Amino acid sequence: MDYANPLEWMGVDALIVAVREAGVDGTIVVDYPPEECEEFVAKMQDNGMEQIFLLAPTSTEKRIEQVAKVGGWFTYYISLKGTTGATNIDTTEVAARVAAIRKHVNLPIGLGFDIRDTTTAKVVAQVSDDVVIGSRIIRELENTPREQALAAVENFLSGICKALDA
Repeated sequence: MDYANPLEWMGVDALIVAVREAGVDGTIVVDYPPEECEEFVAKMQDNGMEQIFLLAPTSTEKRIEQVAKVGGWFTYYISLKGTTGATNIDTTEVAARVAAIRKHVNLPIGLGFDIRDTTTAKVVAQVSDDVVIGSRIIRELENTPREQALAAVENFLSGICKALDA
């Protein structure tokens, strides 16, 4: 996950080679609009990788249709307006938006932003295909001594998995 600046600075072809060699399967370029990167998406796919696109509560139907046209693997729906780590997921609104997105997008819909514990993960899993957790994992890494970081993340995620499987 990154912004378009490194991609534009490095060049699409060089970036694709670098990320492929690093073992990357897919990317999220958060500020690369789908209507401006069909060539990038094609080059990623030619190299066995996918570009994942974000949709937000403010995404228009036209944007949703464009993401459906070029997106790969899954569509990442941002569960709230605002910044990650906020505490105000409106599950009724999210469920309605996910249903509207499903009318156009045939890919799984992963829901992220504000997924911080088993409770929010279970709620989100009821209306989406995937649960995306990022900031909370970063916090685990930041707040744990380096030698214990992997175990802390594994412990956190195993609790999430158990809750989702229950």
